[in-house]
Amino acid sequence: MALSVASCASTGGPLGLSREQEKAIGEQQHPAILAEFGGEIEDAALKAYVDGVARRLIAVGDQPNEPIVVTTLDSPVVNAFALPGHVYITRGLLSLANSEAELAGVLGHELGHVYARHTAERVSRSNMTGIGAVLVGILTGSQEGMQLAGQLGQLYLLKYSRGQEYESDLIGVRLLAKGNYDPTAQADFLNTLGRWTDIEMKAAGVNSRPPEFLSTHPNSADRVRRAAAEANAIAQAGAVSSDRSRAKYMEMIDGLLYGDDPVKQGFIRNGSEFIHPGMKLAFNAPKDVKLTNTTSAVVGRSQSGAQMQFTGGASQQTPAQIIENDISKSLGVSLAPARNITVNGRQGAVGAARANTQSGPVDVQAFVIRWEGTTNYIFLWLTPANLTASMQKGINDSVASLRAIDPSSVSIPPVQRINVVSVGTRDTAAALAAKTSFENAKDDRFVVINGLLGPTDLRAGQSVKLVQ
Repeated sequence: MALSVASCASTGGPLGLSREQEKAIGEQQHPAILAEFGGEIEDAALKAYVDGVARRLIAVGDQPNEPIVVTTLDSPVVNAFALPGHVYITRGLLSLANSEAELAGVLGHELGHVYARHTAERVSRSNMTGIGAVLVGILTGSQEGMQLAGQLGQLYLLKYSRGQEYESDLIGVRLLAKGNYDPTAQADFLNTLGRWTDIEMKAAGVNSRPPEFLSTHPNSADRVRRAAAEANAIAQAGAVSSDRSRAKYMEMIDGLLYGDDPVKQGFIRNGSEFIHPGMKLAFNAPKDVKLTNTTSAVVGRSQSGAQMQFTGGASQQTPAQIIENDISKSLGVSLAPARNITVNGRQGAVGAARANTQSGPVDVQAFVIRWEGTTNYIFLWLTPANLTASMQKGINDSVASLRAIDPSSVSIPPVQRINVVSVGTRDTAAALAAKTSFENAKDDRFVVINGLLGPTDLRAGQSVKLVQ
């Protein structure tokens, strides 16, 4: 988790923004993006490589002189998105792609959003969040609902429409062809992404939420078919390249950090304890709540439907003021008056309210604890009203468990990385999968992360990725 300031800033505005106004929004949001997604990766060579692929596409596009900044984010989530003048891609997505052409397909898609000015349309929706969207979103596991209240208005978390996605897919495929890449690579990556999501959802349970990329980019088999059809149409119209540049791509991502950096982003132990050595803190969730560490927050969900989120940031306000002014305003429901509390000797406050949603009445509780200086940590709990009383002790105990830790006394799990190896003549998919550090579905994950059709789609001399 990379903690960021929970603010109530809004970037809403009407359609018809000038390009200068759009670019100003992009520049305004850029620092928040870096904070939200762990900053840029430190690997200068990999950053330059990704930027170079994007420049190859920009050069053959309709707006070759349009200034666009390409940023590779140090985040384990599988995501890519765009703002005016900016295209972002995460190392999590790089770990799932299998060739330079697939990377180019993703970048081309995001460039499509920039060229088609889809971000301007999303600006008009940035203020359209309230208690109904927040609570229903959380209870249904949607990305918007899973974000902390103050972050709900951020442009980069709003979904694109299906029409916008199709348009950007079309632009991306055409950029691939014009850039002398295999135009079918985009459809292949979308297919891999869908298969990977199926594995993740099966491992986490039916109610798990999809990766960030699929939440902000609605995915469907229809999108895969459309991208493939466009690529085939381009091929039939004239000669196209079959270049994938897989070997070069594998060389560039060899050694790439995979998953969370346990020191920088914290980690989950036994499903219910969050430990962050870098921030020197830890807390425990109620026994029936499973925690997940995301880029912006730690989220938890019980089988009964209760949801929690832990995040934090800097504010000069008191904990009670944060609840009454910021969180209440962002949720669109009054949590005032906030009541002062003490958590392990630290001052804090709690505010509560009941809200009606399509799923029934829900109790909202916000706990804010002043940590050090202006740093505050926030627990946001949402529980079906009929379960609040039975869960209250567990919720209170979880908040009370927030504590400072000595990092030197913590057993930190090893860092995982992408290790690119050459398939031997006697290697099998099962044998190679057994060498990975995946916690579950090793065989399926090995096949999908390497873009294989199945375990028999493996040949001697082929370069494959092992997560170790």
